[in-house]
Amino acid sequence: MKPGRSALPLPRYVLRKPLRGGAHGYFFNVPVWARKAGCPVKNEALGTDYEAAVQRAETVLLKAFDSWRAGGTSDAPPEQPGRSGTLDWLFADYKSDCRYTKLDPATKRNHEVGFRMVGDHIMQDGRRLGAMRLASITTSVVDKLYEKLLKVIEFDADGNTVQRERRTTVNHAMKTCRRAWNIVKRRHGAKVPENPFAQMGLESSDRETPTATYAELQAFRAKAVELGFPSLATAALIEWEWLQREKHVFGAFDVKHYRPKVRPNAVRVLHPKNGTEAWMPLFDDDGVPLLPELMAELDALKRDRIGGLHAPARLG
Repeated sequence: MKPGRSALPLPRYVLRKPLRGGAHGYFFNVPVWARKAGCPVKNEALGTDYEAAVQRAETVLLKAFDSWRAGGTSDAPPEQPGRSGTLDWLFADYKSDCRYTKLDPATKRNHEVGFRMVGDHIMQDGRRLGAMRLASITTSVVDKLYEKLLKVIEFDADGNTVQRERRTTVNHAMKTCRRAWNIVKRRHGAKVPENPFAQMGLESSDRETPTATYAELQAFRAKAVELGFPSLATAALIEWEWLQREKHVFGAFDVKHYRPKVRPNAVRVLHPKNGTEAWMPLFDDDGVPLLPELMAELDALKRDRIGGLHAPARLG
């Protein structure tokens, strides 16, 4: 099974590279334009520990880099990101709106990734896009930004440069910015110019999402049990057998929906898109269990826990 890419956010100019043996290292890479301009901050290997790498980059290297770029003025207390009229302010204003605060945590995290990707982008003159005035962020600026963000440079195990496209991630970032801009304009009217993220004509990725095999499912389940998380193995099997999404297994499914007293031969399954419910049979006409492996695990969960188990919230 091909390992998934890390979803952990990285500071500006920090790259994550695969190392021999399966580990990953973090590297601070000063941009070419800054090196040519005589930046005293040098490229630096940050080790393999994510937290230590982020701490070093954020508290030492980026501070030194920003101080050089601003001629020393960045050593003064930084301006608040909520300064009126900038893109940072727009993002902060959107996040104070109830239409954002009511979103689920996973959606908020996805939005935050988009805000950081766009807001922390460094323009050719060395400025962060987030610090720019809204009036200066035109459709031309956004279109060029989109093209630049689409391609990302990575390194393979042998240290070779590999370029890949991250269209799905960048499309989501553009849609997040479009949504934030629309809401803030509605809140502030003429104070906010027309939305440059609108009508971009985004094209979906043509990369086909790989489908896991049953053998891969079983390998995942076996590893989860080995690591001491048997209920995660059960959750994976629920998703497989009843075509459920992660957020519905861990946010809506309750063991008391499995073989309740009023329907001892069925389970309540929530449709992942429209929220409608369906009762799935667990036995055939001869009384033979249709899903013996999954039913045995759910029977054990229901038997070993007191009261109605909110399985998704407590699986694992």
